Amino acid sequence: MPIGAVFTVTRLKIESHFQLHPALHANVSRPGECGKLWQDVFHQKGLAGVEVKAKVLILVPVIVSLFVFSSASWAHHASRQVYEGKSITLMGVVTEYEWANPHSVLSVAVKDDKGKVEEWHAEILPPTEMLRAGWTKESVRPGEEVTLTGRPGKYAQHILWLEYLVTSDGKKLGRSRN
Repeated sequence: MPIGAVFTVTRLKIESHFQLHPALHANVSRPGECGKLWQDVFHQKGLAGVEVKAKVLILVPVIVSLFVFSSASWAHHASRQVYEGKSITLMGVVTEYEWANPHSVLSVAVKDDKGKVEEWHAEILPPTEMLRAGWTKESVRPGEEVTLTGRPGKYAQHILWLEYLVTSDGKKLGRSRN
């Protein structure tokens, strides 16, 4: 089919669906002006059927994606589902301090009541929020004694939602500046 015929068919389809402003008829017959015609039609008539379909085809996946990713984000940050409601205090020695996204993690060797050493992992904040709360990469070091206060993991997991810690020199670091 020649280009002129396609253009004429397109022109007839457009004219049958939209009532064109007389000034737009001149744009239809010029080669290369079809894009301008569509732009003018949609600006003159508002939401046309074709534009609404295109918007729906774009918006529906975006909205579905938002729901999918927001629920994953909510599940990731739903600390009440992972951690107990009551806080505990643990004393131990830092074995590792991981300054990383999405959450920094502090690993501490803690002795239980029977003297057995257990490894606990305290979830803190993302590094940017830790900086605002007064933390640095050097706030704690492996081998340093610390006292942790936070909510332990459910089901006897050795994880902790860290509320704050106190270093051996008495410095208190938490989720916000104190």
